[in-house]
Amino acid sequence: MGINSSQESDRKAIIRRRLRDARAVQAPFERMEVGHAISHGVLEVLNASLPTCVAAYFSTATEPSTDELLESLWARGIRVLTPRVHDDALQWIDTSWDSVTQIGAFGIREVQSEQVADLQDAQAIVIPALAIDPMGFRLGQGGGFYDRALAEFIDPPLLIAVVHDREDLLDIPVESHDARMDVIVTELRIRYITPTQK
Repeated sequence: MGINSSQESDRKAIIRRRLRDARAVQAPFERMEVGHAISHGVLEVLNASLPTCVAAYFSTATEPSTDELLESLWARGIRVLTPRVHDDALQWIDTSWDSVTQIGAFGIREVQSEQVADLQDAQAIVIPALAIDPMGFRLGQGGGFYDRALAEFIDPPLLIAVVHDREDLLDIPVESHDARMDVIVTELRIRYITPTQK
């Protein structure tokens, strides 16, 4: 008898708690160091395709910092979209270094703007993850926001997941709605899942 969806969800919840606990004890300077290394890795991946529009995100207090990555994208003149929670979906907002933000749902910084952008404009999406399995499937925070956003694509752009190296290549439950990433970037390496660039 196979494992049903409820059992998979329970397994995911247990794994999420363990990973969140591990992140919670990471010192702020370590988070910034990891973010610095990951920023360089993501930029290396993007250098291969030179996108003009990238969707990324403001990291929370326990995630690898994306501050340097965002600043680097803006410095290169790349159009940057960041998410804002609206009901059970994500809205995407054009974001610059001087955008006004406030803490929104789930403790995430969100840009306060009336101008909603189209995620379909993005040629690459940088996506937060709690863990990634060997095949590139992502374990998120459990809200399903990114899975729903990615489901809108007929042909998704380059999907880049960001995790700590210890959170990559884990045995995690995979369900039918879980999105598969193209590239995994950690503070130690870049791991390509899709053999050719999009």
